Amino acid sequence: MVNTIRSVFFIGGMIILSFNPSHLYSQSGSHKPIFLDLVQIEKYQTAFTKQSPDTKALLDEFIRNTDSLLTMKPLSVMDKEQTPPSGDKHDFMSMGPYWWPDSTKSDGLPYIRKDGQRNPEYYTISDQLFFGNIVQAVEKLSIAYAISKDTRYSAKASELIRVWFVDEKTRMNPNMNHAQFIPGINTGRGIGIIETRYIFKILDALCLLKSSREWKKSDPEKMTNWITAYFQWLTTHPYGIDESNEKNNHGTWYDVQTVSLALYLGKKDYAIRILEDAKTKRIAVQIEADGKQPLELARTRSWSYSTMNLTAFFHLATLGERAGVDLWGYKNPDGGSIRKALDYLLPFAVNMSEWKFQQISKIEGDAMVKLLIAAQKNFDQKEYSNWIKKIYPDPFKLTIEKMVSIY
Repeated sequence: MVNTIRSVFFIGGMIILSFNPSHLYSQSGSHKPIFLDLVQIEKYQTAFTKQSPDTKALLDEFIRNTDSLLTMKPLSVMDKEQTPPSGDKHDFMSMGPYWWPDSTKSDGLPYIRKDGQRNPEYYTISDQLFFGNIVQAVEKLSIAYAISKDTRYSAKASELIRVWFVDEKTRMNPNMNHAQFIPGINTGRGIGIIETRYIFKILDALCLLKSSREWKKSDPEKMTNWITAYFQWLTTHPYGIDESNEKNNHGTWYDVQTVSLALYLGKKDYAIRILEDAKTKRIAVQIEADGKQPLELARTRSWSYSTMNLTAFFHLATLGERAGVDLWGYKNPDGGSIRKALDYLLPFAVNMSEWKFQQISKIEGDAMVKLLIAAQKNFDQKEYSNWIKKIYPDPFKLTIEKMVSIY
């Protein structure tokens, strides 16, 4: 059973989020994947073609699930019913999720904050949901194309990217000026940038699609122009500066975005500077000697935010591998480190009843799965394999589809 568990984790983990830096990122911006390993994908392509019995069931299930995306309607920021304060529907728009009408005011304004409690109004503006749907769909389709070489997948992925980012009539403007606005208080804020934190998945998908004829000759230049403009906005606009100065998960995920974009654009020196600063600006500030993340533990969903922030740290450390900056082994002056933060959470993933901090929503232990895959390689194979057995005793629940949806 142990070998089966490892096999399932290996297949899902290496396809979707590889921590093997076999293909280091080129400083010249040659557009190699950030979190995907081309060598591993090649192996799965071979296994799929040969119908290898060791992987056939899992790969077939992944392909079947991806087939459902072939009829997906392309999504756009233009689909939302609301118009941003700019008057341009091409601008991304969302409302602060934890802000509610003030019941003591006749118009409810200004809204008041209820941490961890999502106002249903948040879901009435479609941009944040649609962006997430596009990211997940494009990721799965591009991987299915890389494995199967079936151009139906590359055609659909290209269409979805083109509608959201490239086509003049439907594309999103490269800014987040109106993300997570608060009614009665502002029309946007830096904190809203976290809603595009998974943009690195689009970057990896582009790397897989570049050999496809369905990704038209004019598309790469247009997409690079969009990424360049968004990177410029992200790193110079006051909202971007505000987010870079956040000390909790917002700051960590901001670094993941900026470093991913910088590496894609060939700005390796910029990426190195952010990664080096992360040692003192992120790890030293956010992780205590025993591994606690106090800024996340103070939230009403303390477990969720602790695992969310740790996930961002794992992404940063992986980006560090690409740029030659070691965040896996870094310890702050008090002894806090990424590994300490993981080790602090693991016992609670086994016994959630012992978690004494506030958590107003259901705790999901599955959030640890990808972190354990990475920990096996970067910290200790035996120790974290044992944790896998403790937390995930039933390997048959760990399908490729489940692995795909974790990040």
